[in-house]
Amino acid sequence: MSKGNNIRYASILLAILLIGIIVAVIIVKTAPKPQRAKEAKVVRLVETIALTRSTESPQWVGGGEVSAPQRVTLEPQVSGRVDFISPASVPGSELEKGALLARIEQRDYQLLVQQAKAALIQAQSTLDLERGEASSAKLEYELAVSQLNAQAGESKSNSASSIDTALVLREPQVASAEAGLLTAQAELELMKLNLQRTQIKMPFKGQVISRNASVGSQVTTSDTVFDLVATDEFWVQVKVSQQFLPLLDANQSVLIKQGPYQREASVLQTLVDVDTKDRQAKVLISIKDPLTRSENPKDTLDRVLLGSYVEVMLLAKPIENAFVIDNRYIKEGGFIWVVNDNKLYKRQLEMAYQGRLKSWATSGVLEGDTLLTSNLGVVTEGTLVRLATDAPSSNGKVN
Repeated sequence: MSKGNNIRYASILLAILLIGIIVAVIIVKTAPKPQRAKEAKVVRLVETIALTRSTESPQWVGGGEVSAPQRVTLEPQVSGRVDFISPASVPGSELEKGALLARIEQRDYQLLVQQAKAALIQAQSTLDLERGEASSAKLEYELAVSQLNAQAGESKSNSASSIDTALVLREPQVASAEAGLLTAQAELELMKLNLQRTQIKMPFKGQVISRNASVGSQVTTSDTVFDLVATDEFWVQVKVSQQFLPLLDANQSVLIKQGPYQREASVLQTLVDVDTKDRQAKVLISIKDPLTRSENPKDTLDRVLLGSYVEVMLLAKPIENAFVIDNRYIKEGGFIWVVNDNKLYKRQLEMAYQGRLKSWATSGVLEGDTLLTSNLGVVTEGTLVRLATDAPSSNGKVN
C-alpha cells in the first residue's frame, strides 16, 4: 500500500471519529433531564382494641400442699400386753370419735382398783374411829373442866387456859384420818382411770394412717401404736402477693383444682408472717369434709388426699370503673401506646392493681383512645398510622 493511501484512510477514520463525537454531544445536549421525584410518605398499618371501663374482680392463682390440722401419733397411757385389736382399726379405715381401736390386758388394773377400794374402806374406818375417840375425849374434857372450875372457884379461867384443848380433843388425829381418806379416794379414782386407759380409742373422727401393734404386743407409754388423722377438715396454705392481700375477698368461695376436677373451699385465716424466701403473704384455706363428695353439683373433685398438691384460685373484691388491660401491652414504667385521631400517643396509667396477666388502671386514658396492639418497635409520639381493623374486644381486654 502506498503512502498516499495510508493518509487517505487515516483522514476517513478521523472524520468518522469527529462525526461520532459531534453526534454524541448533540444527543447529550438535547436529551431530557430527569426530574427528582418526591418521596411518598409511608403511613404504617396498625391494629387496636377499644378501651372501656368495667367492674371486675382480680383473681390470684396459686398452689399448696394439703395438710391436716389434727394428726397424732397415738401412744398408750398405761403399759401392758395388748389382748385385743379392733378389726376396724386397719390403715385407711374411717372411724368415729370414741371408737375402740385396741385394748391392753385389764386384769392387773382391775386388781389395783380392788386394792384402792379396800384402802378407801380402811381409811374411812380409821376416820370413823378417830371421830369416835374425839367425841369421847370431848365429853371427858368438858367433865374435867367443870370439876376444876368447881374446885378452883375464881381461878377457873386460868385453869382452863392451861390445858391444850386441841390435843385433848384429838383434833390432829382426826385431821390426819381425814387426809388419809382423801388420799384413798384419789388413789381409787386414779386406778379407775388407769383401767379406762387400757382401752385405746379414737380421740376424734378420722382415719387410721398406720398401726404398729398386734395382739400379744407388749407396749409402754413411749410406744406409738397408731398414727391417726382427723378427716373433717384439711388445710392448704397458699402464698399471695402483698399487693393482692388487701383486695382479697374472704367471704367468696375458693376454687380448689386438681387436673380437670375442682371443688369449693373457704378462706380460714390470713397469716401474720410472710414467706422468708419471696416475702409473699400467706393465706390459710379450709376444705370441709375433704374425703366425701360435696353436695354442690359444681364440685367434681370427690376426694382431696392428704399431702397432694392442689391449685387454688382466690377472688378479690371488685375494682369498680377501671380499665382492664393485658400486661403484654403495658410497657416498662407503666405506660401504654394508644391511637387517637390516627396518631400514636403515650399514656401513663394510674394502677389500682397489677396482676400476673392483667392490670387494673383507674386513670390515664383519654376520650377517643384505642389501645395499640401492633408491635411497631421504636416509635415516637404523633406518628401517623392507619387502622387496619377496629375489631372490638369486650371491655378492652385481651384474654
